[in-house]
Amino acid sequence: MTTPMIETAETLPPKDFLIKDYELKINYLTDHFSRMWTRFNYFVGIESALVGGKLIFGGGKLTHEVATVGARVSLIWYVMGTEDRFLVRVYRDHVKNDADLVAKSVWGDTRPPYCHVGEVKESSKSLHWELSGWRLEPISTTRLAALIPLLVLIAWLGVLFV
Repeated sequence: MTTPMIETAETLPPKDFLIKDYELKINYLTDHFSRMWTRFNYFVGIESALVGGKLIFGGGKLTHEVATVGARVSLIWYVMGTEDRFLVRVYRDHVKNDADLVAKSVWGDTRPPYCHVGEVKESSKSLHWELSGWRLEPISTTRLAALIPLLVLIAWLGVLFV
């Protein structure tokens, strides 16, 4: 009876190792996006319940206590959103670096134009603005994961101090 050979980093040819590493990093980035938006949705639900519950069942007035809870939840949401955004930047950089190594191992220094997974700036240069599809870098989707909770926090602070 023979035991099957399990491929490890040491047994893979360098190009295969790079490709496998690239695939793993893409999967990790994709999984992080999923976790990030799940957290975002939880916080949207909590904030909506605070506001909606108080406005529907509390006579339409936001009390100091509710605003304090809302501000605290928003601050936690903001911190988590900024952490998520930072990790997205790190993981995208990992994917870019690996893509460059894979491309170099495949084509050497004479590689054709190549855009890695997640690369937006170069890929979008040929696209024109449309009413149904546009992008502004300062308010990109992953930035909104931190900007929206910051705006909600500012709104709660407005309720508290105005």
